[in-house]
Amino acid sequence: MVFLGAVRHFFFCLSLSVLKALFGFFAFVMILTHGAFVNEVKAAEDTPFFTGVWELDDGKKLRPLVMSDWLIFDGKMPRIWLYMRQGSVPGSSYQFYARNVGVNGLSRARVDVALIDESHMAYQLSADGAILEKGTARRLSIPNADGSCLAVDTQMKDLLGRWQVVGSEKGKDMLVVSESELTMNKQKQAIETRMLRTGQMAIMVNGAPFAMLTDAGGDYAVLQIVQPGTAAFSGGPIGHLVSFEREMVLRKPKGRCDAAIAKRLKFMGNTNGTKD
Repeated sequence: MVFLGAVRHFFFCLSLSVLKALFGFFAFVMILTHGAFVNEVKAAEDTPFFTGVWELDDGKKLRPLVMSDWLIFDGKMPRIWLYMRQGSVPGSSYQFYARNVGVNGLSRARVDVALIDESHMAYQLSADGAILEKGTARRLSIPNADGSCLAVDTQMKDLLGRWQVVGSEKGKDMLVVSESELTMNKQKQAIETRMLRTGQMAIMVNGAPFAMLTDAGGDYAVLQIVQPGTAAFSGGPIGHLVSFEREMVLRKPKGRCDAAIAKRLKFMGNTNGTKD
């Protein structure tokens, strides 16, 4: 996205003091492009309460907030990986480190969410002890996560098939994956596959790790091609890979979740009848 590219460029020209003075989503995206954490990180279990479509009220303005089990969306696209930290209480509150898709290493950003009731949660973004955004999010989507197209409950069969490569010219580039073959850049390659966990598939070439294909929620997935010489799909100081040779956002052709999210966001600012 042009916006995110511009933000990343200007980040390196800004001092930390200026960053701390910025608020809202601009600051969130900028701080995600620099720095790394080394603390223990765990993956969120099952479908958490924060998955869905929300409006965030920081006391001054409303903005959309769309979250799947593992990512925050920017516009229609999954953009920000969330890595659960120690101190989270599943079902009640979560503390996350964050990383932009396509940017190696964890950032200084921290995202905290806490359940208030079925339709509301507290949301806070901070970095280096400075609160950059804080407010209450009101749910615009159905509270039952099992009915949400943003919930990650996919098995291997749901990850196989044809995917559009987001950002390719006119969306024509396709990635096709089966249990034994990967077609990428019009080149076919023999692979082996297995599930790492619900919603995430390991792809091996000649028995060695090659990539992970992860359901990002909605109509999307992310293909993460591991760096050469990577020995396993986990490990390192946080227990999860956070640096890759390449990350590709993929979209399922004829997916319907984009439209469903857009429909929910029409209820922004409307306190009546948001669940129909």
